Amino acid sequence: MKLTGYLLAVFTVMMWSMNLIYAKYLAGRLTPEEISFYRWAIAVIAMFPFVFHELKNNFRLIFKHLKFIFIMALSGIGGLNLLVYHAGYTASATDMSLISILGPVFLVLLSHQRVSFLQTVGIFITIFGVVMIILNGRFNSLSAFHFVSGDVFMLGSAFLFALYSLFQQHAPKNMPPLLMLFTAIFLCAAGFGVPVLVNGSFMNIAAYSAEIRTILIILGVVNSFLAYLCWDKAMVKIGAVSAGALYYTMPVFTMLFSYLFLGDKPDTAKILGMGIVCIGVLMIILPNFRTKQTDKSR
Repeated sequence: MKLTGYLLAVFTVMMWSMNLIYAKYLAGRLTPEEISFYRWAIAVIAMFPFVFHELKNNFRLIFKHLKFIFIMALSGIGGLNLLVYHAGYTASATDMSLISILGPVFLVLLSHQRVSFLQTVGIFITIFGVVMIILNGRFNSLSAFHFVSGDVFMLGSAFLFALYSLFQQHAPKNMPPLLMLFTAIFLCAAGFGVPVLVNGSFMNIAAYSAEIRTILIILGVVNSFLAYLCWDKAMVKIGAVSAGALYYTMPVFTMLFSYLFLGDKPDTAKILGMGIVCIGVLMIILPNFRTKQTDKSR
């Protein structure tokens, strides 16, 4: 059911939007490598009971498809998020938000899926709405846009998002999706565990506040395990371009969550921008939805 795919994609984008709220709280308290390690390690622990049976019965498949799984882990799971954490040190919030919306654009360029004229217009309308939200309607702020090292990290992150979504379309059919996701997350946890253990920061976990530990658990269970599982299923149900279009709504959810949790009240320009984003996203996904519904009826 295509509607289920869209709902799964929206849920994932909502959870990934919350990452910005968590990142603000954890900034300066944990290093990007520490956040990554605890996030993926907790996800591994949360997933293990659900994949134990498949892990035992399909162990050979892991080695057979290890190269593909490693690419998935390096791109859209571990690599993407690490670049975002590092970008926060030097890039401004405006720069990061502007560059992050290039992810679905890269996806459209890399994908062989046909994009109609209406969808192309929808992409430009959506980008315009996102920029309006970010710049608060003051488009003259673009004159102050300058690249720093963090901007380069964000460009890399946007490109990795596109690669991950594209590669997911070619996932091995004979390997259980949950097992593949678990293996990729395990590789991330193991990889980031090396610098954490070398620096001895693993021993500091007992000194973390209850708030930090709670955020790390949410990041591991909800924003990692559940969110990536939902995104992978959405890729299969509705395709990379349609799911990628919903990624444009991330600034909208971020604005809403900032209001709910940080008390940042949206003004008229941001509300108008949110409406423009919704219109653009509908223009992108509706042609695909109608086409697939017609094909199904045949």
